[in-house]
Amino acid sequence: MSNPTSRYITIRPDNVPSDGVVSFKNGFPILSFTISAQDGLLDPSTIRIAGDIKFYKNNNTPTPDPVTSADAITADSRLGIYGIFDQLTIRSQKTRMICEQIRHYSKWFQTYQTFSSSLNDQIGHLGTTTLCMPNSVTFKNSVVNNNASGTAKASFSAHLPCGFCQSGNLVDLRPSAFGGMIVEIMLMPDANVLYFNNGTVGAGLGEAHYRLNNLELCCEVTDIDGSVPAQPQGTYQFNTITSLYTSINSNNAQIQYSLALKNLQSAFMTFMPVANINTLTSNGQATTYLSNASANASGGQLAGIRRVQFLKGGTKHPAEFDYNNVILDDARTQLPDPQIVKGLVDAVVPPYHQIRTTASPINMNRDYLMGTLNEETSYNNVANGGPVYGIGVKYGIGDMGEDFTDQQFGVSIESDLTTDNPMGVYLFFKSKATLVYNQNGVQILQ
Repeated sequence: MSNPTSRYITIRPDNVPSDGVVSFKNGFPILSFTISAQDGLLDPSTIRIAGDIKFYKNNNTPTPDPVTSADAITADSRLGIYGIFDQLTIRSQKTRMICEQIRHYSKWFQTYQTFSSSLNDQIGHLGTTTLCMPNSVTFKNSVVNNNASGTAKASFSAHLPCGFCQSGNLVDLRPSAFGGMIVEIMLMPDANVLYFNNGTVGAGLGEAHYRLNNLELCCEVTDIDGSVPAQPQGTYQFNTITSLYTSINSNNAQIQYSLALKNLQSAFMTFMPVANINTLTSNGQATTYLSNASANASGGQLAGIRRVQFLKGGTKHPAEFDYNNVILDDARTQLPDPQIVKGLVDAVVPPYHQIRTTASPINMNRDYLMGTLNEETSYNNVANGGPVYGIGVKYGIGDMGEDFTDQQFGVSIESDLTTDNPMGVYLFFKSKATLVYNQNGVQILQ
């Protein structure tokens, strides 16, 4: 048997217009790449989406005007290119059945990025490859304004953090085995990617948008010797994310869901005022505290969370006590409760992987408002990538997890939310999944 050789392949998108420019505004909301069946083993961890992104302040024809330093248009700096990823789906090419699907991908990545990378990571290799920056001014100057000359652009080569790609498994691409796979990315609407950092949409700038071109998927495939028999059936095991969205508008909120997940590893949730989602006047990608309605232009007082109970089947679990945030009443500090922060960190990143983070008292404090964006006290001006907040819980010991097939997941939140200001809640559940494939197709067991 000859030694196997590895090769890197690049794949063009399946669905791009003749000019190669992809724009949500102009009718191309989904990117699709097909890694065809072939005699090779795919390493999913090497999959990267590469291309160029440009930002425009209008949709004039034939040529729109690029964003310049004089325009207040920008995007979320911590997310970088991931701010345009609304949903990630991986399918089997043979049957088109879903292997993994993560909705609200950018909202999940916002928190994941915070607790899995350092400031040096974001300034260094992540800033180069994924356009992430922990500073909003640097991000606007180096990424959003980068195509002001009309010929420059911001280039990226972004990996795809997800369970299927990070499982450590190799995918047998032979037609008689697993076969080929399809990677689909649903793009985010322009109004939820871009926003005006002065809180006001300028005259004639309501059609600000982004465009992608020179897109390709890159990955590594190891050739298989013809004498090695294909496996017509097999399994892959990985952790995957299930996401849900709801809203709360009460100082005593109750959230309950029947998850039907057999091995739930952890759960966490982040918040954002509903009024800030999908609008050019606010950053709809931020993860902020609960907040009350703005009484004036400088308003938007934060509404601290006072008590949290995680429930299983209506009873407290895994902790039999309440998480009481008594630090809210201490006038000497604006920091969050450390127990709630620890729960969030453990829910996002396993303890043995907690070696890098950008979370700190600088971006997790309560010393900001949800009012006018260009004011110094605004959430938009929080240092180190913007505000960070959420609540989370880890289940089981190690990777054992918990069985939620017959009992509901629940959380009770008591807060200082006293005005009519609906808060969007993004919930993310990490569970262990087993992918089973054979001649009849693909099945996911969770």
